[in-house]
Amino acid sequence: MRALPGGMARTLERAWSGWRPERATHGNVGRPFDLSYRVQQHWGAKVAFYLYLGGTGAGFVFCELLLRGWGIIDADTAAFGMWSGLALAVLSALAIFDHLGPVSRWSAYFAFRNLRRSWISRGVTMLFALLVLRLLLALPSLPGADGLPWAEGTPLGDALRVTVLAVALAFMIYTGLVISSWNAIAFWNTPLVPVLFTAFSLLGGLTALIGIAWISGGPVAAHTVYGFSSSTILVLFMTAAALLALYLYGMSTASRAARVSVGLLLHGALRTPFVGGVAAIGLVIPGLVFVASALGVIACSDATAPLFLGSVVAVQLGGYVLRDVILRAGVYGPPV
Repeated sequence: MRALPGGMARTLERAWSGWRPERATHGNVGRPFDLSYRVQQHWGAKVAFYLYLGGTGAGFVFCELLLRGWGIIDADTAAFGMWSGLALAVLSALAIFDHLGPVSRWSAYFAFRNLRRSWISRGVTMLFALLVLRLLLALPSLPGADGLPWAEGTPLGDALRVTVLAVALAFMIYTGLVISSWNAIAFWNTPLVPVLFTAFSLLGGLTALIGIAWISGGPVAAHTVYGFSSSTILVLFMTAAALLALYLYGMSTASRAARVSVGLLLHGALRTPFVGGVAAIGLVIPGLVFVASALGVIACSDATAPLFLGSVVAVQLGGYVLRDVILRAGVYGPPV
């Protein structure tokens, strides 16, 4: 295989990002070698956005298919969720495509060639497989397309949904594996990262499903979803918080580079987004709202819609900031 011809690549690049000002490279070009704990700058907000949307979207479709199979959500809510989730999945793919930059962007298809050795290749393949499978699931919801052989309730449709469940679970785990396999950064190089990202993906996906049910069917539909999944949501809140604490504790007793990363989150430049964005906004505040609802202190009604929907948004914000600060806290330990 050969890359795109130079003229075609330049034309596509001008159409994609020619309207934006040039940005300085985040690579090591022109930088002297040193032995300090340099913060990595290759993966930034766009990669965090991709990991968040990809993982949470996979968690969303995983929970949606389970609850639809158990009859908890209706067909309209499922269809609305499938199409909106598909749109967000495409947006996550565009974010990582844009992150590649003008040099590599138009040769991105080479990423599919190294499945045996590269987690990047495996992730790209799973992402596009999940996009195609979700599109197939959504097609029968279109007017006049309910006769497709993989429509809901058909043997082929059931097999397709089981396949999507498996791929979605694998992709949630992958969003953590792709950085935990990075040996040069001690803060990432632990099996706790895939587990932590999977827990936050499931939490974000399940709470987003409550928001989708509220938008498409009102408080009654949202209350039905929440009433069935409230215990699971509370368990996910506690699990995510416990895994995050365990992760930070483990890294605080690990290598010097890992301890530097923990210091950035707890005492350094990333303290505000971590403590305020992840701990407070992403976990504590919405967790208290859902606990109060489970105890009957807050009812699920039109009057409390802003509170519940705000909590759903807070969980999503916390999920994104978690990926962002973990990426930004990664430092290279010397001598790299």
